[in-house]
Amino acid sequence: MFFLKFLPMQAMIQNYEGQYPEGAEPQIAQKLQLLREASVLLRKLEEYFRERDFSFTRFLICVILDQADQSGGLSHTQIVERIDVSSPVVSRSLKALVDDGLVRSVTDPENKRFKAQKLTDPGRETLMSLLPGYYNILLGTDAAS
Repeated sequence: MFFLKFLPMQAMIQNYEGQYPEGAEPQIAQKLQLLREASVLLRKLEEYFRERDFSFTRFLICVILDQADQSGGLSHTQIVERIDVSSPVVSRSLKALVDDGLVRSVTDPENKRFKAQKLTDPGRETLMSLLPGYYNILLGTDAAS
């Protein structure tokens, strides 16, 4: 993961002035600040899930499976598309979620090749227990830690 620990000084940004359009300097500084804030936020989220022996990827899978519950679950491919994580990472995360009893795989009776992933009741309980801390971090209240 990219982490911008220190923002470049204004002088450094000006040194590269010839590389970007005239007048873009304030926008570049603003975008660098945005990257810094995103990096800090991602670090806090990853730490929060690591402390709970979970991963951010598993959490995101649980969120989208919870949202897709009414539609009968999601295929592996649909999960990959929705969270934009590589297929092998999703496979490992799904296996861990299934092994932990948080997700179940359901074979479509009409199409045996199609397997829908669904959140189990314990999976939903786990998701609900993680959401308050997740939202606290997003809101900057960090009382979840």
